[in-house]
This record gives sequence, structure tokens and C-alpha cells, in this order.
Amino acid sequence: MIRRGLIRPTARPTLARSLAWLLALAALSSATGCARVKPWERGTLAKRCMRFDADPDDAVLEQHTFAYREGAAGAYGGGGGGCGCN
Repeated sequence: MIRRGLIRPTARPTLARSLAWLLALAALSSATGCARVKPWERGTLAKRCMRFDADPDDAVLEQHTFAYREGAAGAYGGGGGGCGCN
């Protein structure tokens, strides 16, 4: 025997709930950490220790190694397909 009231119907999102989620998403996306850099601070940010890859020659060698291992090269501006016929 099934008793009424034990199974809740699925709740449909109301306009207020949807608006609350939209406002929360807008607030989170506006607080993402964008900052304006003053011209005199750019020299500090351009230092070698602030780069993702500190040594450009090492990064080129690593890209070459990956291209050789994977048999594919691309998206770095270089030609070749891994067959050795650059």
C-alpha cells in the first residue's frame, strides 16, 4: 500500500531561485582577481623569476622532446609531423 505524502514531487526552480543563482555567479565572476598594473610595476613583473618557464631555451628543448615522443608537432609555430621530414 502506497501512502500519499511520502514521495515529494520534484521541485521546479522558481524565478527567485534562478535569479539568486545568477547574481551569485555574477558576483563570483566579478571577483576573479583582475588588477591594473602601474607602469612602474611592470618591470618587477617582467623579471625572470616571474615567468612560467624561466629558461626559454629549456622550454624549446622540452617542446622538441614532446614532439619527438608523441609523433606530432603543432601549436608552437613549427612545422613537421614527427616523421623526421621537417
